[in-house]
Amino acid sequence: MKTSIRTAVLLCSAVATAVLTACGNSTADSAAASSGAITVTNCDRDVTLPETAERIVSLYPSMTELLIQLGAADRIVGQSNTDLSPPDPELAEQFAAVPVLSTGVPAKEALLDARPDLIVSDGEYWFDGDRLQTMDELRDLGIPIFVNSGYCHKAVTEGKIGDVWSDIDGLGALTGTSDAAATLVAGGKKSLTATEVFVAGKAPVSTVMVQVSEGQSYALARGLYSSVLEAAGGSNLFENDLPDGKYFGQVATESVLAKLPQAILVVYSTESTRESTLEAARTAFAGTPAATANAIFAVPEAWFAGELASIDGAAEVSRLLHPGS
Repeated sequence: MKTSIRTAVLLCSAVATAVLTACGNSTADSAAASSGAITVTNCDRDVTLPETAERIVSLYPSMTELLIQLGAADRIVGQSNTDLSPPDPELAEQFAAVPVLSTGVPAKEALLDARPDLIVSDGEYWFDGDRLQTMDELRDLGIPIFVNSGYCHKAVTEGKIGDVWSDIDGLGALTGTSDAAATLVAGGKKSLTATEVFVAGKAPVSTVMVQVSEGQSYALARGLYSSVLEAAGGSNLFENDLPDGKYFGQVATESVLAKLPQAILVVYSTESTRESTLEAARTAFAGTPAATANAIFAVPEAWFAGELASIDGAAEVSRLLHPGS
């Protein structure tokens, strides 16, 4: 399921050799020893790099984009899962210049052949021993892993849009781009504040977020999904309906219809599936207030993947939910 929807087991990771701060709060606790070593904490793990990262592999597009925004594009020696999300148009040229290990999950050999001194990932789930080496195996090889703080460990239902600030600080420390990181944080906070001002005083739009995979519908709620939606002036109608510890769950069409949503966000992973999933949703959920108001929208998964992509996503969703404001 994870290949088509971001709902498998997104856990936060960091092998004990380099990474950022605690779950949801990735502060760059940068300690430079006499050797030039950098220590940061990520998802409850303190790890160390002997020096700033020079050969980085990114396993998810939103992480690749953040590295580019930090000014570390020339140090990304490989990226993967490029089919999961189109890049920001402003970053597309630099994104396309980054070597691609795989449009999906890279082979174990390809990962090692890239000789990374830092792996940046959106979660721990890739490191299951089958798709990629386990975290312990990579630790023994001296390869550190930094993970999106919004998907730390089992706290994936608690991720917040603001987790990005600590990720930027931490990656800035690991890549020696702390000045650029500070600029990104300031700009990102200004953008998020503008979105919050835009929706201030407006009634939250009752919204269903769904993703379609192999003919089945999955409700998306909690964690970054609901956090981005709330920042955009919406409320998630399935927030309290999913199993404990889950931020996705299969739902029947009747369950969505019964919610009487004012808006429906259909989350897609690849551009090739955008139109088909949107049309399927419009057919399945015809008759809802959302359909009547022409408020069924296709939105990219990247907007809910964390990092600065989610700051931009909140702004875009706010305009979809509150047109004409």
